[in-house]
Amino acid sequence: MVTFRTYLIRSLLFSMLFFSCFKINAQSNTLSYFLATAQSNSPLLNDYNNQVISNKIDSLKLKASYGFIVTGEGNAGYSPNIKGWGYDSALTNGQSLFTGVRVAKEFISRNNLNTRLAGINANIAQVLAQKNISLQTLNKQITDQYIATYASQQQYNLSKEIIHLLNQEDVVLKKLTQSAVFKQTDYLTFKVTLQQNELTLEQQKADWQNNYSLLKYLSGIVDDTFEPIEKPSFTEALNPKSFDESMYAEAFRADSLKLSNDAKIIEYNYKPKITAFSDSGYQSSFVLTPYKNFGLSVGVGVTIPIYDGHQKKMLLQQNQLSLQTRQKYLEQTQRQYQQQILQVNNQMEQYDKMIKTANQQIIYAKTLVEANAKQLPTGDVRMVDFILSINNLLSLKGNIIQYNTILFNLKNQLQYLIVQ
Repeated sequence: MVTFRTYLIRSLLFSMLFFSCFKINAQSNTLSYFLATAQSNSPLLNDYNNQVISNKIDSLKLKASYGFIVTGEGNAGYSPNIKGWGYDSALTNGQSLFTGVRVAKEFISRNNLNTRLAGINANIAQVLAQKNISLQTLNKQITDQYIATYASQQQYNLSKEIIHLLNQEDVVLKKLTQSAVFKQTDYLTFKVTLQQNELTLEQQKADWQNNYSLLKYLSGIVDDTFEPIEKPSFTEALNPKSFDESMYAEAFRADSLKLSNDAKIIEYNYKPKITAFSDSGYQSSFVLTPYKNFGLSVGVGVTIPIYDGHQKKMLLQQNQLSLQTRQKYLEQTQRQYQQQILQVNNQMEQYDKMIKTANQQIIYAKTLVEANAKQLPTGDVRMVDFILSINNLLSLKGNIIQYNTILFNLKNQLQYLIVQ
């Protein structure tokens, strides 16, 4: 026997499960869901993340390379001398054995080390800047396809709306035709129009599903269901970032920082290098008291660059040329970025006006269709005029969908500005 308490608990659990599933389904039909899924599935973004981690490992390797390097070594040699033939025993001692541990360290100034570490950090900044550009490009591509899917969905819904209207009229006109109140030729004309719209509906359904499938393909989703998607929203479209705050300015700053740091590293590469080393172990020729040949040694090595054909000067010249080239690209990209904002804002204003005008016209077109539908059974309106009024309404609503789609694309372009 099920108690009231058990029934209440089951009801609550069912309700939670139902609304949880509804929430998941709702979230999976939004633009933000497809953007997040595409980013998560993107191998390119994953590659950039791994590059950042790899560069951080390079930083640790660099620090380790200037620390103490400890190696175990062993050498054994035998040079036979038979009846005076062979290597001079005074040089080779006939045979030798060395085994021990060697410790070495290259001395480097703190500024030198910090400069080389800064070079790795500059590499990370470059990778992150390129990642941001790739992310921006991916977001725009997914949003473009989402808009195309939503537009085809709107066209599909519009066709269903018109067919619903025609089906309602079909019920009335069929009865009137059977009772000889309505002309059979006019009814056949109406029927042909209805069937044409039904065919259009199937074509638009196929377009919607094709666009939907492509959206899932680009997002890395494997699914064959087709649930209606929500209207795309753009939170930052009306307030684009200034160029100095854009990903392009960030990328140019990262490149310039890297090139400036490379010039410092070139300077440090031509400074004297000091290396200290020490080893300890067993080394013997087995000639005299081999049991006493345990020992150690220490030493210092110095490398001073003197002449290499002025390569340092040429390397610095190449570095300076790269900086000048980046500066020219920066100036051109800034001009294109600002021009795109002006152009897109101007186009958005134009399409906003067109949408307002079309919405005003559609009120009259819808009123005309309703009036014609009432007068059609009485014969006060010709079938041709009724079909014409429906086509006008369909055309106006189709234009509004087209204008809104273009406006969505412009907002997408403004939110994810891509300078080619």
